[in-house]
Amino acid sequence: MREERQKRAQAEKIQILLAEPDAKVAATIEAELEAKGFAWSRAATSEEVFLELNFGEFAAALLDAKLPGRPVLEVIEVLRKRNITTPILLLGEEADSQSRIRAYEKGADDILPKPSVAAELSARLKALLRRRSSAPPWVRSVEDLEVDLSARRVFRAGREIALTPREFGILEYLLRNQGKAVSFEALATDVWHQPERAKTISNVVRVHMASLRKKIDCGRPIKLLHTMRGYGFVLRSGNR
Repeated sequence: MREERQKRAQAEKIQILLAEPDAKVAATIEAELEAKGFAWSRAATSEEVFLELNFGEFAAALLDAKLPGRPVLEVIEVLRKRNITTPILLLGEEADSQSRIRAYEKGADDILPKPSVAAELSARLKALLRRRSSAPPWVRSVEDLEVDLSARRVFRAGREIALTPREFGILEYLLRNQGKAVSFEALATDVWHQPERAKTISNVVRVHMASLRKKIDCGRPIKLLHTMRGYGFVLRSGNR
């Protein structure tokens, strides 16, 4: 009976995936997690991280930036393309701004240099969980693109992007139909509200779309807005 209660109590704790190859560092992190009431599972390689986050249920993941196996950022990128939204705190050496930006663009939610104080790590982890649990339903995100539908504000990699009302209307429509091809006719009807001009308005749509793509995707390694030749457009995660 006592063992059953202990198992049940463990299962009810917030589950964290920990991937840290240094046994001493891992032990310190585990002690901190236990002290703060978290439960954890271990992964030894980036491949194990991939499998655990694909098929397990974790509130967050703490990943060393140099795990054995595939590059960790590649694994994170693939997970995000699969719409795995588990918050990821990346642990690694002090990085320059470009390295940090690349990590954020690949899908990391936060970065903490090593060595770091265990208390700061748990504080960062709690902040990630708090942000995730409090995210309002009117905020939509794809990769590092975040759109506040209520305030009509758009951010990419944390930087705000100014859109015209028409550009925001197109982006909102594509976002609500994420992954689906949207025709010129649909945009003419639902964004321009001119279904009778569906055939003649396509050039106007293209001009606005080109401007929107430049603002959202220009200079980004991951493109989100794609043309479906002869049909329309699609917003989807990744460069497929």
